[in-house]
Amino acid sequence: MNRTALLLMTMFLPACCGAAEWSYQSHSYTLTWDLRSDAARVTRDTSRRAVWQGPLLPGFWLRLPDGTKRFAKAEVEPAAPLPGPSGGVLALRLPGLGRAELRFSAEAWGLRFQQLRVTWDGAPPEVIGLYFGVAPLTEEQRTIVPSLDLPFWPGWSFEGYCVPSAKGGPVQSFFRNWDLGHATIPLGNFGPSLGTPYAAAFPRPLLSAAMGGPDGWVAVGPGSIPDAALLFEIRATLGALHYLYREDLWGTAGDRTRIWSEPLRLAWAPSAWDAFHELFGSFGPPKTASPVHQQSHWNTWGNFKEQHYDLRFEADQAAALGVRVLVIDDGWESANGSGLPDLKRYPRFSADLDYIRAKGLELGFWLTAAWLVDVNAAGLTREDLLLGKDGRPRRAAWNMAPDSLPSSKFCLDPSSARTREFLRRRVMRMMREYGPQVLKLDFGYGLPGPDVSAPRNPAFRGERMALELLRITAQAAREVKPDVTIQYYGIHPLMRDVTDVVALDDQGDAGGYEAEGHGQWSVWSALAAAHGAAIMASSGYDWKNDSEILLNTAVIGAPGAVLPLPRPGQLPLAANQIARRQALARWYRRTTGWEPLWLNSEKGALGSEPRLRCFGRLERAGLTALALRPEKPDAGTAQPLRGMRWEGRWAVISQDGSGIFDSHRLACIPFDGGFLELPFDLPPRRVLALRNGREEPDDTWSFARGKLRLEVPPDRDSLGGFLVLRDLQGR
Repeated sequence: MNRTALLLMTMFLPACCGAAEWSYQSHSYTLTWDLRSDAARVTRDTSRRAVWQGPLLPGFWLRLPDGTKRFAKAEVEPAAPLPGPSGGVLALRLPGLGRAELRFSAEAWGLRFQQLRVTWDGAPPEVIGLYFGVAPLTEEQRTIVPSLDLPFWPGWSFEGYCVPSAKGGPVQSFFRNWDLGHATIPLGNFGPSLGTPYAAAFPRPLLSAAMGGPDGWVAVGPGSIPDAALLFEIRATLGALHYLYREDLWGTAGDRTRIWSEPLRLAWAPSAWDAFHELFGSFGPPKTASPVHQQSHWNTWGNFKEQHYDLRFEADQAAALGVRVLVIDDGWESANGSGLPDLKRYPRFSADLDYIRAKGLELGFWLTAAWLVDVNAAGLTREDLLLGKDGRPRRAAWNMAPDSLPSSKFCLDPSSARTREFLRRRVMRMMREYGPQVLKLDFGYGLPGPDVSAPRNPAFRGERMALELLRITAQAAREVKPDVTIQYYGIHPLMRDVTDVVALDDQGDAGGYEAEGHGQWSVWSALAAAHGAAIMASSGYDWKNDSEILLNTAVIGAPGAVLPLPRPGQLPLAANQIARRQALARWYRRTTGWEPLWLNSEKGALGSEPRLRCFGRLERAGLTALALRPEKPDAGTAQPLRGMRWEGRWAVISQDGSGIFDSHRLACIPFDGGFLELPFDLPPRRVLALRNGREEPDDTWSFARGKLRLEVPPDRDSLGGFLVLRDLQGR
């Protein structure tokens, strides 16, 4: 650790006297919190080493009514009673400004700040930012920090941090505390506008971050959607959680008493993935999505982005690959946000949709959550848009760069009744006229941040703005078609009310490392799946990576794709590429809600990004799906496989409500040459081979000494896989 980091860490260690310590033990970790000095730490019980440490009481960066700015750090009232073992209420003061109460509780998963209540002494100040994890700088500390713009500094210290997919090209989720230097990482809906270069949507909004190292991890985040932009700040190796308000620009509600509900939760575990899992589990029992929302998708963007817009061609190819839904992506509208077809590009649009349906496909449509090009055609005015302080409508693009102005869009303000009515009418008309099964909502994460704009209604500020726009659209669509599937990207449980299926986005940001990027995203998608979400696995843009992506998909959810389809005159797809897609579209798991079996896969750690090798899907019925790769787990982690043997890559998927060892119908999809041996008491009734989209009897299998052996034949290019049919004794 560098000397600056060490010195800054010591600035925030607990005071040696006047301590009023509160402690709590859970999951082999202990949180100790000196309330007087506001010095907390989480230590691992076995090693007694700190996983994370720093201040917990809130700090406010304010503009006072006289126009001056001031930092106010909450302090425990000297005579206040101390909380009990399970938590309680802390009486706080904001010196010279007001008083506060913090209600908190110890939970099985960690620490919960239930409510922060502040009463200002006089006219309420404007909150520029609310922070958890900061402390004021002393005069001596000011001599070392690299910036004196603010009179306070982050104080959470840790060896490294994890924000899933915070960096792309290649995808990276784990960072040492100095890897990105000074970094502002948006955790919600403000990616390119508040510090993160454009990144593909998944898994945003995440609304959480994790900090730790080899001894454990602490995941932090709010328990409700904030009315501020949520940021994870790193300054000279130390961190804090930042609620960015900028009420100095947009004004405050004016009440002397202000309440923050569920402003902070901390959950800890040995790994970052498990800490996120504990944090997400704090939101209650999983809300399991209906299987109707986990359907196989083909998305037209692979060809649309190359300016090829033949819907009938897309329908022919998608139907041949056996998918269920054809999602018509960006490029179908007369202008972004209109909800009307571009009849110059699609002069027979209605007939094209009929053609798609005649192919047995459901329809899906892409829609922006907040962007609009033609304001006048929508019957809106500047009063219905997000405005800057200068009163001019703000514009947005995928990267918010000045050279993107020609292709930029206006941004809708959900405060406006006309905006809300426009969104409702737009989607209800689409639902009634076209009857889509899927609405792919996009670019809720591409909004101007509070530094330049805010909704007129303070109730919709911050992370609530995108959520409200999504909610308006989702509710209107469900009024017409209750089982419509709303597709979005965020894996956090607070997104479940507006999202039916979590989609792994395309791999455009993987920087050519599509297989590795999809593997990482599959690991993080398991967090959403464990809490009941339907998952659509999407794809990369390069067919050469498709086999690895499909192998992940066999475990995590429904197959999807944004792959370009070869047009007439181009080289056709290889037979094995078609066969694998057909097999998985036929045999993927339709159920939702599962936990991962990691086997020899890695969930990620400092210096080791998440990596998938062999892993599985655990449901109530047991182990229902497996992805097997040549790098085999050792004897200790391979026990759930019951002595299975294999060569090459295989997907094994139960086709009924039982686990793979008890299934009456078991799909086995080879991705290479080789063999698969499955431990069964009895030989199967028969085995079918899927070739050219048809199931045919197969007689190449063998059974000996309690093992069914499937071998990939030399003419394997057209082989999609095997379906093992079993009659189980006593059933």
